[in-house]
Amino acid sequence: MKPLSRPLTFLLATSCQVLIADAAPAVTPAQGNAIQLNGQPWIGRWLVRSEQGQPPSIYVQEDWLTNGLGVQLLDSEQADRQRLRWFSSPIFSQVAFDNTGRFRYLDLKPFAEQWRTEISGNALNIYTPNTTIQTVRRSKQPWGDRVVIDLSRRTPWRISQQGNVINVIVSAEVAANLATSADAIAGNIIKSVTLQPQGKLTQVQIQTNVAVIPVTEMLSSPAPRLVIDIRRDYTPPNLTVQWADGLKKIDRIVEIPNPQKTPKDPKTIKFAVTALEVDLKSPRLKLRPIWSNPNNSPEGMLGLTTVPQMVEEAKAVGAINAGFFNRIRRLPVGAIREGNRWLSGTALVRGAIAWNENGDMLIDRLNFSEEITTGNQLKINLTNLNSGYVQKGIARYTSTWGGSYSPLTEKELLVVVRGDRVVAQYQGGAVNVGQIAIPSDGYVLVARQTPEAVTQLPVGMTVRGRQAFIPDRFTSFPNLIGAGPLLLKNSAVVLNGKIENFQAGFDTQAADRSAIATTKDKGKLILATVQAVTGGSAPNLLQTAEVLKKLGAVDALNLDGGSSSTLFLGGNVLNRDVTGLAPVHNAIAIFITPPPTKPQF
Repeated sequence: MKPLSRPLTFLLATSCQVLIADAAPAVTPAQGNAIQLNGQPWIGRWLVRSEQGQPPSIYVQEDWLTNGLGVQLLDSEQADRQRLRWFSSPIFSQVAFDNTGRFRYLDLKPFAEQWRTEISGNALNIYTPNTTIQTVRRSKQPWGDRVVIDLSRRTPWRISQQGNVINVIVSAEVAANLATSADAIAGNIIKSVTLQPQGKLTQVQIQTNVAVIPVTEMLSSPAPRLVIDIRRDYTPPNLTVQWADGLKKIDRIVEIPNPQKTPKDPKTIKFAVTALEVDLKSPRLKLRPIWSNPNNSPEGMLGLTTVPQMVEEAKAVGAINAGFFNRIRRLPVGAIREGNRWLSGTALVRGAIAWNENGDMLIDRLNFSEEITTGNQLKINLTNLNSGYVQKGIARYTSTWGGSYSPLTEKELLVVVRGDRVVAQYQGGAVNVGQIAIPSDGYVLVARQTPEAVTQLPVGMTVRGRQAFIPDRFTSFPNLIGAGPLLLKNSAVVLNGKIENFQAGFDTQAADRSAIATTKDKGKLILATVQAVTGGSAPNLLQTAEVLKKLGAVDALNLDGGSSSTLFLGGNVLNRDVTGLAPVHNAIAIFITPPPTKPQF
């Protein structure tokens, strides 16, 4: 007969800050990725940690605390504890990471007033005490409207919004004497407030006459209550969190001067900034380029995917989208160098960032070129290296491009080189018709609209190659990403899209922006996205440069933007709704435990 088993049960008592186990199976799961709050299922990571001589503590992923319980994160300067607020004065919660260091968890104890928890397989079940909504009050304010929800005790809550409808879900029942019918008395912005009981949950639905972001505040005295302000002039608070040693998460509203075209134009303009500050001198942090296909994939550099998928495949902790690419061909068109391997070169003089393991870095305009010399001393300048950007001339493709090459244009001449010698010539036909293997001990030269290559590179001809960098400081850096335009150099705006061969008007387009920048502190980088504030306009490149200056940037580089702009950390997209993610080709990733460096091909 099999022994009966039951879930591991804990009672969390904040008054004495202990976990008391009343039953335990033979093996206690250390972690899981499912949470049930009062019977409501969530996807959320959790883990159990025990300090020597102390009872075990349950930690949950921090974004579940903010989204599931309504916890408000506050500025925190220490990586091992997080300052926050939940119906209280600021308090601290201890921080833990899983074994990979990729996911951040906070201790549940500061929030739990006699909560009961059960661990059942992969799931953490949380049961909170019965709570009552005592009253729901409304008032007009000079700036808009206010809704106050009075509670019998602290309880989980969450808020969501779809257009002009704001839903506040509270883990509480409605008091017997409280009306649940719609309160349709018009406010300044609010049209109606309705209570919709759902068992031990209540949905407070607020309809407005215009879409605005609700502002919530939790108060504890004289009794717990939620204060929800509906106002058009809301500016989110700045927030800086020491997420891990050497890694900060930053949210800012940055205000810069606005050149007035008419007297009615505002003198300043605001933008929303989400950023990560990375200290490459920290021994546990490394930065690497990543791309849509993993190492040794037969697809090589072909393909697009979202930044979260790339991060998961690479087992990184976070990333920002990086260089430009051809969305139709699904190929890179800018420079990518990782661990001294050239994955893709650049055909244009454009901005780039390079860095090494010691925290040294360089942001500047990069002029990268390759040249081959034949056995009869003929010098031939190559146009591209492993690039989806095609033009007249001879380009080079190595095995990092993929196991094979298929024509990108019509009637290409394909020249196979092994070692230092031409071993074969093939005449290509239509685009993407046929393929030729790229040797691991050589490369393929692709001649486009260059008929003389047939006689210049016959079978048996020896060839030698040479690479050149301007400025030559780029030569010594093992990692490099090209993008552009260059925005700042030595804290001065140096934006010039024409020099970097961008289309006319690219500088002045308004779009979501991604950028990377150095600071005055050696080894520290800022990975930032810059976007419109609610009701505002997206930034152009000059505005992006000015915003980065206010953040303390010294040298700064624009990365691919628009729908590509994505900043990711610890399992979460930080700067946009996950439903709006566009696939990209490559990114700059942050590793807590970096992958091994690959040898140069």
